[in-house]
Amino acid sequence: MEWIIIILLIVMLFICIFRLTRIKKDIQSLNKSLNFIHENNTNQQLTTTTFYKDICTLSNTMNEILEKYTQTRISSEKSNRKFQQAITNISHDLRTPLTSAIGYVQMIQSDKTAESKKVEYLKIIEYRLKILSNLTSNLLEYSRLIEGSAPMEIEKINVNNLLRDTISMFYDQFIEQGYDVRLNIPDKVLYFMGDVVLFERIFMNLIQNALIYGIQIFEVSLDSEAGTLEFRNKIADPQDLDVEQMLDRFYTADTSRNNKSIGLGLAIVKELVTKMGGRTSACIKDDFISIKIEITGLK
Repeated sequence: MEWIIIILLIVMLFICIFRLTRIKKDIQSLNKSLNFIHENNTNQQLTTTTFYKDICTLSNTMNEILEKYTQTRISSEKSNRKFQQAITNISHDLRTPLTSAIGYVQMIQSDKTAESKKVEYLKIIEYRLKILSNLTSNLLEYSRLIEGSAPMEIEKINVNNLLRDTISMFYDQFIEQGYDVRLNIPDKVLYFMGDVVLFERIFMNLIQNALIYGIQIFEVSLDSEAGTLEFRNKIADPQDLDVEQMLDRFYTADTSRNNKSIGLGLAIVKELVTKMGGRTSACIKDDFISIKIEITGLK
């Protein structure tokens, strides 16, 4: 009887040693695969041929973590590429009007330039510097928005009056640039509980965007039933714009014919609208760019 017990103990010991050896090999295999994935930065998943449920569970959990890590890495790399491209675009946006203005200053300083041309060049310099000022203002404003340091001051806003008043501030510029301004604002007063300064800034950015980058026609429509505001303006080169990315903070579109670009202005609009609980969308149709704002609370 004793020898049977001894044999059973030996068998059990052998089984335990076998299981421990197999578990050790499985863990070593997982560790080797994990190190390979880490060192080679691959999207490979861990695999195992183990029969042990706990190790299979561990492998599955590690694969879930690896999947999340991979998605985070891909997203981070994509953001970094977009950020680097944004820096390049913004640098170009700032350098182009500045370089142009410097060139015209040099021509004005030249004795060979006629006085009539100098007056023309001064106007061009003024326009280029306005573009530069607008770009730098947008950069600073967007930075403040991202930081979220300025709290909102909520009050009851008469959207109709605010819209008319803001557009009237740019009346002379529209006339000077030969715009056909079309307003579709109902008589019924619409109110919105929000920050009047932010709301005015939304309107100003969209109007300035139309004046700088648009041509000929500017339209504003307020839909009291749907609770939406739509700003439309004609553009010269709709094929140069990517409508799906136009509201992206890192997007800058070059319009090569006039050395202009569409950049942070629309991203600021989106951030401001989102901050007040709304939604912004963009589309291009028949040479018109349309920015639609939907804000819950319009009534």
